[in-house]
Formats: sequence, structure tokens, C-alpha cells
Amino acid sequence: MSDPKPLLFALYEQASVGCGGAPSLWTHPADERLAANTFDFWSNQARIADQANLDMFFFADVLGFYDVYGGNVEAAVKWAVEAPANDPLMIIPGLAAVTKNLAFGATITTSYEHPFTHARRLSTLDHMTNGRIGWNIVTSYLSSAARNFGLDEMLKHGDRYERAEEFMDVVYKLWEGSWADDAVVADKQGRAYARGDRVKPINHVGEHYRVAGPHLAAPSAQRTPVLIQAGWSGRGREFAAKHAELVFIAKSNPQEIRQGLEEIWSMAQARGRARDDVKSLTVLRIVTAKTEIEAQRKYEVLQSNYHLEAQLVSYAGDTGIDLSRYSDNEALTNHTEGLTSYMMRPDGSGKPLTAGDVRQRFANVTRGTDLILVGTPQQVADRIEEHARVSGTSGYMLNPLTSPGTLEDFVELVVPELQKRGLYRTTPPQGTFRSRLRSDGASRLPDCAYGASFRQHLQQ
Repeated sequence: MSDPKPLLFALYEQASVGCGGAPSLWTHPADERLAANTFDFWSNQARIADQANLDMFFFADVLGFYDVYGGNVEAAVKWAVEAPANDPLMIIPGLAAVTKNLAFGATITTSYEHPFTHARRLSTLDHMTNGRIGWNIVTSYLSSAARNFGLDEMLKHGDRYERAEEFMDVVYKLWEGSWADDAVVADKQGRAYARGDRVKPINHVGEHYRVAGPHLAAPSAQRTPVLIQAGWSGRGREFAAKHAELVFIAKSNPQEIRQGLEEIWSMAQARGRARDDVKSLTVLRIVTAKTEIEAQRKYEVLQSNYHLEAQLVSYAGDTGIDLSRYSDNEALTNHTEGLTSYMMRPDGSGKPLTAGDVRQRFANVTRGTDLILVGTPQQVADRIEEHARVSGTSGYMLNPLTSPGTLEDFVELVVPELQKRGLYRTTPPQGTFRSRLRSDGASRLPDCAYGASFRQHLQQ
């Protein structure tokens, strides 16, 4: 039997006081998230992650307040639910400067960004970090965000993905096709930085975008950043099979994760991709201490600083269901398109949840479907090992319950146990972000990737 392969590990964060894991836990006495507007808060976590050889520091993001609960922003502001939200792209360059090997992932929407400026921004980040950048592709789901960008309502689920597909075509043309591989000569004596005949416009004309080009930035180490995607719906899985190199999974059941991944891998293979081209990170929360009693005590302190209303504000923003308007015995009736699973009982009966069911589901820190492990470092490592074996996930995204406490506990207590099992790297990750994910160590998209098809578009 071959030796176990180290799993991937990343830190999930948001540039806000309230992180998405349990938004009210900034009230915990040991939590330091009230310093989220300072660089010291972020640089401290990045240094810990870098020194511990984590693979990625990941930033989720939103572009509007969670204003569904109660019909206004009051509860969201009170509990700092994924708010106030700073721009992670303004933080990452500083973190890259104080770290050596840590990669960074940033959530950026295709719904409200423009592909031309987006492509230049990420090429710049890829240059400045020596290829340590990944892009989490999202289509946005908050109606408040739509209103912030001049729309009366959020785009329909299918329309968001159609727009995203054209967005991807444009950025691939800019990143992969606009500058030929031999365009940059950087010849001082010949007085030529690049060959003009090898830098071409893209002349994209589509339903949503018209972009002439050429790309304003020269090719970076990766050209296209590592592509991350979190959609788990049928349409989301199709998108992942076509584009994603890392799939972000917010589920706990290992059989359900395996089933979803097998579907994505099968669709990816039908497109000529290899199974190994699509890796995954499952959201993980831990509460750990040297003894079971201490770990349980930690959990109880977390629970005493956990507030249901804050979680229901988050739930309302995710689903469009305002539980402040429901009594416990009322069945859920309204929902955001594409999120009907939030309304149905998990027992497969087809019956709708009541508001009381939801309040009970979110009554404690375990919050429903997410993976949370409570126990000694050995127990946590055992469960990670078993979960990874059954689910087939490539690794885990550590979602902190307290910051930086969760990360510190993971690094100090759990990492040594994972290393004993061969499940955590013992040497720093080297090279570009993509080169660490690919079996051949290459920094560019593989030839079988959809994005790679645009290389020939302008280089003949």
C-alpha cells in the first residue's frame, strides 16, 4: 500500500468583522476580529499560515449587506454579519509582501465586474506575488448587491451563469491569447520590450461584453490564476467541470461529497480533462484541546457567545427567507431561486421545513450541514483522515470560529497529528500556486483545459 498523500489545507477568511462561519462569535472574549480594519490583524494570521505551510489564504467576499432579515440592514449591522466588508484585493498585496510561500485566493464576481479591468487586476497580482494567486469565481446572490450596481433585482440563476460563461471567454482571450509566448523579448540593446506583431487585440463582441484588447498586462507566471469555484447546484457542477481547478465544498456528509465530486469528475473527463485536474476543499471547523474535557469546555464557551439571531440574518441573506416574519409552526414558502433545498426537510420526505425546524437547526455552533469536529488533536486528525478517505476531497478549508484562535489551535495541536499520518506537508510549498496542484508541476493551464483553447486563437 502506498504512503498517504498530504492533503491540501487553506484558511477561509472574510475582510470583515463578522466571518461567515458563525458571524456572532466576534463577541467571544478571545476573538480579535474587532481589529479587522487593521493590517496587523491580517498580517499576523498570514504569517502563522505561511510558517505552518498552509497552501492558501482564502478570502470570501460580498458586495451588499444581508438586509433580508427584518427587511433592513439593522440586524446585519448590529451583528456585523459579513460586514462591514472591506476589499480583500487591497489586503492581499500587503500579505504577499510579509509571506514567502502562502498562496492567496480572492472571491470576485462575474455579475458586476468587467472582464477587462478584472483581467488586468489579477495579472498584476500574479506578477506581484510570483504566481501565488487564485480566483474564486462567483455569480453573486444578494439582491442588495444588485441594487448597488444599478439593477432593480438580482439576475436569474441561469442568466448569471450565461453571463459568467462569456466573462470567462473574455478573460481567457486576454490572459491566454492576447500575448504570444514569445512576445516579450526585454531586449535593451535591441531597444525592444516586446514584439508588436505578437501582441494582438482580442476583438470580442458578445451578448454582454465588447472588448477590443490587447490585454494591458504582460503575461504573468500563471497567466490565468488558479480557478476556484463553489457552485454545488447542477449548473454549478457543470461550470466546475468546465473551468474549476479547485472546488469549494460547504457540505459535511462524506458520501454526499463523494457523489457530487464523482459527477463533476465524470463531466470533466467528458470534456477531455483528467480527474486530477479538479481538486476540492471541504469547509472544516474545529474545536480542539489537549483533553476531551478541555475541548468540550471550549465548545461550551463558544456556544455561550453564539447568537441565533445573527445566524438567521446570514440564513436570510443566503436564501431570501426572512424568519423574523414566521412563527415556529409555519412552513417556509418563499425562497431565492436555486436554493429550494434550504426549504425542504433533509429526510427526503419532500415536506417543507417550518421556521421552528430552521431555528432548531441553527440553535448551536454546529449549524446544520457544515463539518465541525470537536475533540483532542488525535480525535480531530482521525476524523479528518476518515472523512477524506470516504469523501475523496483533496483537502480542507479551515473556517475559524475565533480568530486567530482557531488557526493557532490547528497549527499547534492538529498539524503535528496530521503530519504523523502523512496527511500534512512537512516542507514549504514551492513555486506558483498552480504548479503545486498539478502533478507535472507546470504553472500554466494544462492543454486539455477549456481556457487553454484560446492560446491558438491569436497566435497563429
